[in-house]
Amino acid sequence: MAREKVYQASSGVLAVLLAAALVVMVNWLGYRHYVRADWTGSKMYTLSEKSLNVLKDVKDEVQVVVFMTGSTPLYSETKELLARYQAVAPKLKVEYIDPDRDPLRTKTLAQQFGVSAANTVVFTAAGRQKYVTSDQLAEYDYSGMQMGQAPKMKAFKGEEQFTAAILGVVNPQVPKAYFTTGHGENDPDGFEEDSLSQFKEALKRDNLEVAKASLLTGAVPEDCDLLIVAGPAAPFADSEKTAIKSYLDKGGRALVLLDPVLGGQMRPSGLEEMLAGFGVLVNNDLVIDPARRLPLFDLSAVYITDFRSHPVVKGLANVAVLLPVARSVTTTTAAGFTQTILLTTSNEGWGETDLAGILAQKPVNRDAVDTPGPVALGVAVESETDKDNGLRLVVLGNAAFLTNAQLANAGNLNLGLNAVNWLARREQALGIAPRSPEQVQLFLNAAQMRGIYLVSLLAMPGAAIALGVAVWWRRRR
Repeated sequence: MAREKVYQASSGVLAVLLAAALVVMVNWLGYRHYVRADWTGSKMYTLSEKSLNVLKDVKDEVQVVVFMTGSTPLYSETKELLARYQAVAPKLKVEYIDPDRDPLRTKTLAQQFGVSAANTVVFTAAGRQKYVTSDQLAEYDYSGMQMGQAPKMKAFKGEEQFTAAILGVVNPQVPKAYFTTGHGENDPDGFEEDSLSQFKEALKRDNLEVAKASLLTGAVPEDCDLLIVAGPAAPFADSEKTAIKSYLDKGGRALVLLDPVLGGQMRPSGLEEMLAGFGVLVNNDLVIDPARRLPLFDLSAVYITDFRSHPVVKGLANVAVLLPVARSVTTTTAAGFTQTILLTTSNEGWGETDLAGILAQKPVNRDAVDTPGPVALGVAVESETDKDNGLRLVVLGNAAFLTNAQLANAGNLNLGLNAVNWLARREQALGIAPRSPEQVQLFLNAAQMRGIYLVSLLAMPGAAIALGVAVWWRRRR
């Protein structure tokens, strides 16, 4: 009998130990091998291809210090997003600082990083630092404040900001982009609808330095890593064209955006002949595509869904690009350079050469003198002999798609950033820009509220009581 009790006791202890060991093993496996899922309708926490490319390139330790508390707005979104970053980049070391619970540590790190504003996330590596404050993490809708409503978050920009900050601290070199001036170009400093201030801010968030330059001196600035010509409405002087060609011949990089010449005070840029020397043919036409028309837009506006294989259009397969008005840009022969068409219209599109007829509002029809479809709208050029340091050039037949009025449309910003990052030789930064979350609201009328009240406060408790009575009655019998 005693032996049987000892056997039972030892069996019980062994079973408990085995169960504990099993629990430890399951938790260990769960810690080492797990799958994250994003159940939000807008995929708010799904990392973009761009972020994944940047994180996979992180080889050295990056320290992230979060000066937030659990009650801070956007704390949960920030913590979840950084956890997903760490899952991809183990070299990312995140520390959360609570000023209330650990004031000494907070003061030490605040002095070390020079943080003066609360609710700040600091990224640091190899002595380089980037700061992301809470006001940069989200955009709010304040329209309801007049009726006493709290501001509503309409866009969470954490991924966009964090990825740019990581790229800034792991890459010591900050490319400098210059916008040309003096020819009626779209202004990167203006705030009008036809300006490029929002695109400029996007470039700065992508860790580029942005400035403007006049080429009347006869030379491109020596510290120029990327030259941007955005929508000139007047011709470049011979000395300016010579300066641009000399810059490109030496391995320069340029983004050239040329709108159609539609009369008025607008004149050809004069760059078309120079671009032909690099294998880019800019046609004097207006692209029309009946199969790619949009409601509420005129005949000249087309959206593009046909992309070729090239890093500049990487990741745009499922995203449309809206070009409000465009001319055709295709390839021609030029020794020493590789040309690639980036995007085209549908087969029904064409380049209308009767611009005077369009301005006179005459009916347009495709004929033999027009540019046949599918029409190319952009070309990328690269040096054949020096892939690492040679020329890179992107020419698109439209500049308006990057203006403040059009930048938010579909994949416009993605195309612009991809072109700049490819030109700046930052292929790891190519991909889809982070998405903004959707705002989901539930509106219930009085009848629906009454139904919820009846189900939650009467029906469900009543069902539980009835089930209990039924069980009691059955056992009594």
